[in-house]
Amino acid sequence: LDEIREYDVPYYMRAAIDLNIRVGAWHTVSPDAAKGGGDEDAADGADVAGAFQAVWQQDVIEKPAPRVLAFDIECTKAPLKFPNADVDEVFMISYMVDGVGYLIISREVVSEDIDDFEYTPKPAFPGPFSVFNEPDELALLKKFIAHCKDIKPHVFVTYNGDFFDWPFLANRCEKHGISLQNELGIENKSHPEQGEWRGRAGCVHLDCFAWVKRDSYLPQGSQGLKAVTKYKLGYDPVEVDPEDMVKFAHTQPNVMAAYSVSDAVATYYLYEVYVNLFIFSLCTVIPNGAEDVLRKGSGTLCEALLMVEAYRASV
Repeated sequence: LDEIREYDVPYYMRAAIDLNIRVGAWHTVSPDAAKGGGDEDAADGADVAGAFQAVWQQDVIEKPAPRVLAFDIECTKAPLKFPNADVDEVFMISYMVDGVGYLIISREVVSEDIDDFEYTPKPAFPGPFSVFNEPDELALLKKFIAHCKDIKPHVFVTYNGDFFDWPFLANRCEKHGISLQNELGIENKSHPEQGEWRGRAGCVHLDCFAWVKRDSYLPQGSQGLKAVTKYKLGYDPVEVDPEDMVKFAHTQPNVMAAYSVSDAVATYYLYEVYVNLFIFSLCTVIPNGAEDVLRKGSGTLCEALLMVEAYRASV
């Protein structure tokens, strides 16, 4: 009967409930000698399963500081068409890490080198950007991957990255013989049309668009990044007509660079101001990881919380 009743409860969720551990909380982890933890005489030096204790330090409320990398890509496209990863290319990747910005450009599309510059829409949202001028798309992709490996972010942040940025990047990398899953550990772990690009242990992907749709209380017509920036961050972002982007990369590259980084700045500060504490605070009471807490419906999250309370009350 237990197996029937809990067939849809993920193992990690049941473990979090039974062991009273939560993502987003502080724990003291120590070897459990009674179960063989720290036993150097274990066969072949193998770790003993369950040979540790993790105790939730519920009195510790200090805010953790994960290393956050928020990024946005710009792509070529045919007139009046949506970008197609089979034929179009990534020509700019802008990203911010801990309040510092970077822009990588492909000189194959952009007509001239771009110098370092600053995009600070409000004093509260500084945006100093260092620019890497790369010869082509392959060099751009390799530079981004190498820098991500060097930075080692705990959280990748995008705006609609589940449905656009990650799948487009993955397809373009595949065209060049690069596996984004092997290089950065980000992959589509759901049905292809559902679009949930998630990270492996130690690194997650949080799409701010999921927070906007469920938790921002903005109407559906005001959920684009530009509108969200105006309503939630309080400033007007740089706007460029999609039909002019490739043309501007040739004729006004600095304007196009400012547009690209404006999206990265907006995504980064939207996450920092609204999403980070909201999601990881929920994680301390709901026995799910950050990626599930962000994407699952409110009813499912309430059900998870009820399971915690039922277990605590032996119901």
